[in-house]
Amino acid sequence: MKKSLLALAVTGAFAVPAFAQNSVTLYGVIDAGLTYVNNSGGSHLWAMQSGVVQGSRWGLKGTEDLGGGTSAIFQIENGFNVMSGKLGQGGLEFGRQAYVGLSNNQFGTLTLGRQYDSIVDDVQATTFNGQWGAYFSHPSDIDNTDNGFRVNNAVKYVTPKWNGLQAEGMYAFGGVAGQFGRNSALSTGLSYSAGPLYLGAAYFFAKNPSTQFADGNFITNTGTATAPVAPLVGQSNGHGAFGYVGTPGSMETFGLGGTYAFGPATLGVNYTHVRYDNANQGAANLPAGIRDAVWFQSAEVWGQYSLTPATTLGLGYTYTDGKDSASGVKPKWHQVNAIADYRLSKRTDVYLMGVWQHASGGSAKADIYDGAAAGESSTANQVLARVGLRHKF
Repeated sequence: MKKSLLALAVTGAFAVPAFAQNSVTLYGVIDAGLTYVNNSGGSHLWAMQSGVVQGSRWGLKGTEDLGGGTSAIFQIENGFNVMSGKLGQGGLEFGRQAYVGLSNNQFGTLTLGRQYDSIVDDVQATTFNGQWGAYFSHPSDIDNTDNGFRVNNAVKYVTPKWNGLQAEGMYAFGGVAGQFGRNSALSTGLSYSAGPLYLGAAYFFAKNPSTQFADGNFITNTGTATAPVAPLVGQSNGHGAFGYVGTPGSMETFGLGGTYAFGPATLGVNYTHVRYDNANQGAANLPAGIRDAVWFQSAEVWGQYSLTPATTLGLGYTYTDGKDSASGVKPKWHQVNAIADYRLSKRTDVYLMGVWQHASGGSAKADIYDGAAAGESSTANQVLARVGLRHKF
């Protein structure tokens, strides 16, 4: 009996390495803080808010070694509000991510499920909000560089890296009987990394964004088709893109940018262009040959500097302009972002951030992150300040 037990123990010891690459990891982020807004509908406002520098979340990700350099992978990620305990992303249980796939060292990675598009994967890293969160987004996250929405029913392929170069492509099926293209989306992206340099570019197209992204990003404006509103004055659900008169048609986004790190400093620049077709439901007052569309373009420059291993300071500026072909309105937004972050440990930090936004053109008013902070300002200016605590596990 003793020999049998010894043999079993020895056999088990040699069997363990075959499963050394199999793992399931529980992880998460809890971000909570106090936000002050100088003008919310004409009044000051103090609000406890969750998930600004990073969305509060928990998730599971895992891998199984299938041999021959191939692994099965999965990730499910839940977003929540730490102040109320409510689910994020419109109440979805795994609204942040939910996918399964195969990864091979030589041939790349194929995943299926609810996933991020190429703008998020390849351009977000070049933005200040990609480093420090939602309130530093281009106005109202119009280009989705802050991943205000995810894409359902998506099949994504990412190549291995070739001398720092990596490409990806994604297609999302609409699932509407008899209408193959309805609610569909596609994106492509390219990135390059070499030492301190990172470059990224991506394209994204969604055919029916107002019905495709149901987690709180697109809703219909309360105006009428005969009185189109200026961009960014329409309603939204407090996160992501915007509503217009009626239901917007397709959304098309292109973005590119880069970062460069030298010593304790990092500099970043980026540019995005977004267009919504049929934004005013084919407004009848458009002259012949004029396209019913709304355009936005944003240009950003930012930098951050580590004063000490525990202390980082950051500053950024974004300029955004838009055009509504139906109304002729051309709004503009200037936004200055600043942050000071202090790491208490590898997993816990405290931060102080500030945002100033100025709007001009038409009836545009300042509205940092489209009301997610506290609502639209009654003037062309708005100031936001926040102190927060973040813990990762």
